[in-house]
Amino acid sequence: MPTETDTDFLVWGARVFALLALLGVAAILAAVWWVIVRPVIAEALRAREAGDWWLPFLPQSDGGYGPLAENHWWSAMRAPQPGSSGGLLIRWGFWTMVSIGLTLGMARAVWQLARLVVRAWS
Repeated sequence: MPTETDTDFLVWGARVFALLALLGVAAILAAVWWVIVRPVIAEALRAREAGDWWLPFLPQSDGGYGPLAENHWWSAMRAPQPGSSGGLLIRWGFWTMVSIGLTLGMARAVWQLARLVVRAWS
């Protein structure tokens, strides 16, 4: 027969697990945000400061590309020279939607995990 102490240990174990799950998932989500959304913001600020919104998608002086077009997954974002406003709109629209979607999705995930921790404590 479980005793009152065993039940208390089980409840506290569930609470600690819920809290650790919240912190672990929040750390992973923060890392994903840092890797994907932060470069979009940094490149947008750099483009605005330079006055050229094509800047993140154009080749740099060393022949490489910025973080929004550098790897083969994002090579479709590359432009050899500034193009039409429609092309620019598609590129920035994509990155804006990715950034907003990830930010809102991560906020919702943290909110749901925080609710789990609150329920574990009640």
